[in-house]
Amino acid sequence: MKRAAVFLIMAMLLPASASASDVVRFAIGEWAPYTSEHDMGGKFLEEVVAAAFKLEGIAVTYDYFPWKRSYVYVEQGKYDGTFPWNRTPEREVEFHINEISMFQDDSVYFHLNSNPFDWKTIDDLKNYRVGVTIGYKQEAYYQEKAIPAESVPNEEQNFIKILAGRIDVYQTSKLAGYATVKRLFSPEDASLFTHHPKAVETDIYYILFSKKIPGGKALADKFDSGLKKLMASGEYDIILEKYLGRSIQPIKDRNDAH
Repeated sequence: MKRAAVFLIMAMLLPASASASDVVRFAIGEWAPYTSEHDMGGKFLEEVVAAAFKLEGIAVTYDYFPWKRSYVYVEQGKYDGTFPWNRTPEREVEFHINEISMFQDDSVYFHLNSNPFDWKTIDDLKNYRVGVTIGYKQEAYYQEKAIPAESVPNEEQNFIKILAGRIDVYQTSKLAGYATVKRLFSPEDASLFTHHPKAVETDIYYILFSKKIPGGKALADKFDSGLKKLMASGEYDIILEKYLGRSIQPIKDRNDAH
């Protein structure tokens, strides 16, 4: 009895991070160069997240789904978190969101060189056939602005539809867009794509943590702590250089992407 009591007291005194069972389960999707199930060169933010949590004594696992399903699984508490997502007022209600952004990138409209496209305001999109991915924030935004848009389950299908002439434009991350084009098409077909030079917005990426699991807010705080250490050590820049071949510091405020 005395020995059992001693073990119980010792267990109570151990920090939570000492537990070998500390694993954060992420539901993510295909979005190279940020996340990818099959492209080993498309895991930039997967490595950042794993490295940041490792500095806090926490392991991570990744399961891959369509993005809408990943979002719902985390919302329902079936997984702990999902990334990369923009911060929006709706998501701040539905999830715990970490404070320090992982990365930022311009979001632009992709189209074919042979199909001239120009825009100044969102209403200009009414003159074009627009594609959108189910579950992306643009889907609700286009509905709000009365922009007709064809929804498909994943980003790849939008680029295939552009090449086939079934839609004119599609908005996404500039880096992810060109990575998708390079992966899907031959060099000849990939060279047919371009993007409008005017950025629609700057996407600022965070992790959404479930409010349905115990300790979701604590996980968000742990990630911020690990990410700070990762940046201060210079390891973040090493990872960035490994995947993107250039050094870009992510912004460190809470400005929302629109």
